[in-house]
Amino acid sequence: MIKHHSTLPPLDWVKRVNRSWLVKSNLNDHADAWLEHLATANDGRLMSCCEAARAMCNLRKPQEDPKPWFYAGLFSLATAAEAKQFLATHRITKATVPAMAHDEEVILWLDRVGPETHELLCRLRDGLTQIQRNQGLAGG
Repeated sequence: MIKHHSTLPPLDWVKRVNRSWLVKSNLNDHADAWLEHLATANDGRLMSCCEAARAMCNLRKPQEDPKPWFYAGLFSLATAAEAKQFLATHRITKATVPAMAHDEEVILWLDRVGPETHELLCRLRDGLTQIQRNQGLAGG
């Protein structure tokens, strides 16, 4: 699905990909609410987040689950308050949001994760840094 429909505009692509997956704790519904929030905010982040989601999926290894990469990109420009609102039950994605880097709850959770999760989070964060640098995106 990631490579399919690659000619769709970023927002349409994100909506199609998000609808196609089974995810835990209704992350797809929270992503839909996030997209609506960004559209209402009309502050320029909507397209940047959609482009970041696509770019992150392109950074992953082919055999890897694309979901953490997709959602890390999609929520990459969330403020701390927005991450807490939309990602309350989604620890991995919330931990990738740059604005949450110094959040006490995230830091405590990171101290308890296993090495595989920690390694994935490091790679996701590195990927976000790379696409933000390449695309000129500003973290929130």
